[in-house]
Amino acid sequence: MLRTMISDTPFEQKWVLQGRLCKQWATDLKERWKSTRSEREGRKCTIDLEDVISVDAVGEDVLVEMAAEGAALFATRAYMKHILQSLRVPPNSAGKDE
Repeated sequence: MLRTMISDTPFEQKWVLQGRLCKQWATDLKERWKSTRSEREGRKCTIDLEDVISVDAVGEDVLVEMAAEGAALFATRAYMKHILQSLRVPPNSAGKDE
């Protein structure tokens, strides 16, 4: 299961992901990402991956797409940092203070 929470401010959209970024849940996240694209336009977007416990190839593709569209991915746990490094996405690109 993957839980996705989105919070909006005038200058930022923040996504918090919790659980497994795998299979159908990753596909659902990709669809939600696409459907909210216009809502993010012109604002900073951060993705908090602190509570993601597993990622498969579909989930990796979604993370790459998010980063390619300018989202800052946040992770401090070793597992997610390793995933982001293997995808060549800089971990903690959003910074710890946010």
